[in-house]
Amino acid sequence: MAQENMATWQWPGTRRCGRKALHLLGTGLLMALAGCAVGPHGQVPKMVSPATYNAHRVDASPGAQKIQWTAQQAQSWWLLFHSQALNSYIHKAMRANPDLQAAQAALARQQSLLVASQGGLYPQVSANAGISRERALRTGADGGQSYRIPGNLYSLFLGTLDIRYNPDVFGRQQDLIHAARARVAVTTANLHQSEVFLAAAVSRAIISAAAARAQWHSARQIAAADAHLLKLLQQEYQLGYQNLQSVEQQAAMTAAARARIAPLEAEQAAARHALAALIGQSPNTSLPLPTLKDLQLPAHLPTTIPSALAENRPDIQAATAEIKVAAAQADVATANLYPQFNISADIGKAAMTGALFFNPVSTLWSLGAGLAAPIYQGGSLHAQRRAALDQYQLVRDQYRATVLDAFRQVADALRNLQSADTAFVQQKRAQQASAKALQLAEARYRDGATDYATVLNAEIAYQQDSIAAINGRSQRYLDSVALFVALGDGWQSDHRDSKALSTSSTTAVEHTVGASA
Repeated sequence: MAQENMATWQWPGTRRCGRKALHLLGTGLLMALAGCAVGPHGQVPKMVSPATYNAHRVDASPGAQKIQWTAQQAQSWWLLFHSQALNSYIHKAMRANPDLQAAQAALARQQSLLVASQGGLYPQVSANAGISRERALRTGADGGQSYRIPGNLYSLFLGTLDIRYNPDVFGRQQDLIHAARARVAVTTANLHQSEVFLAAAVSRAIISAAAARAQWHSARQIAAADAHLLKLLQQEYQLGYQNLQSVEQQAAMTAAARARIAPLEAEQAAARHALAALIGQSPNTSLPLPTLKDLQLPAHLPTTIPSALAENRPDIQAATAEIKVAAAQADVATANLYPQFNISADIGKAAMTGALFFNPVSTLWSLGAGLAAPIYQGGSLHAQRRAALDQYQLVRDQYRATVLDAFRQVADALRNLQSADTAFVQQKRAQQASAKALQLAEARYRDGATDYATVLNAEIAYQQDSIAAINGRSQRYLDSVALFVALGDGWQSDHRDSKALSTSSTTAVEHTVGASA
């Protein structure tokens, strides 16, 4: 079985040994200058940013939103919805959300670990003091037989000041500091990502609740209209003007319409419960929610250009910092292959009486230097270095995947905005057409040209088209939020809510959503 050996040299503390320690330290510095194997440099892989997110142009509808291209991110994009309630809930979530607070605590921990790692560059000083009461044993001889007899009692006063210093000849401690600093950057980016997801989650909860409420209102109107039509058909059946099949079909439609109400109520409650959890409250908290009419669809969408996406998106920033962490860890594994130096010094007092403790003759001191060099460890150190280099390559590949996925998500979000806008335009037209059909049916009914069942059928069609329009409208809101999330917008640089929306300092170029983005 391979044994792990460590060659160690130590010198006692004398003036001559102090010169040897300095000579040894100079030798170590020469070894460092002679060169050693170095690790990776933590360079981010070069990736070509696409000129546009989408490959093909899609014609926009007349009511399309506008994209405002910018090189900066929108730190408070939710202000574009012009909803005081939405702004208030996001503000509360940023201050009370437990997951975000956990991310902030994780950042504080990494910052403390960074300070702790920096302490390794400096000498370590400690003091020791003590007092003890002892009895010495004396050895005697009688006829060739040795024996011990109790000695006198005495007190011993001790006080020392210890100094330890490890010169960072091969940069191991500096590499540990670089790794700690990069971990701070990773945790900071993760905190920003948490802020992005939190703002989006609050927005989705409010939009979903508003959409469910509007759908619930329309579903109740449809159920009431179906019930009214069922009552008329039952009356006509009793008079002999309708058959039983028509009555039963309408009864089934009425039951189905009523069945759609309860799930929408549960959907509103679920969105309210989700919002309560996001702002750090229990689900029984009463939360007034805005309606869809209280939310304004952003007319202009600040959208980061592809070349600036990596600078703003938190997960790409975290992937970049992970490369630096892996590079520093590989450097540490490389430095572990080389000797470690240490310098120590002790000065103190040792006396049997308090008065003698302060006498110069009771002074004791020592000065020493040493090194510990790995000679044979079964190849474990080299294997650890290879593993660190493999980890470095792994995070570089993960960085490339993260960037490509970011471009894909933005492209998908832009395309979804285009399709949602087109769908909403058609749904709105269908709602307007069914509204005109209802007006005509009501006019014909007043003129006696048709029966009331035709009016109710037209009203049901209008309500159904209204629900589709509600879905299309809320989907446009959700797709707008999805675009901001894909861009990585919404994190606060100072961990406080911004007062204004960040926009590009340069003149922005506006394009329709259907433009080649």
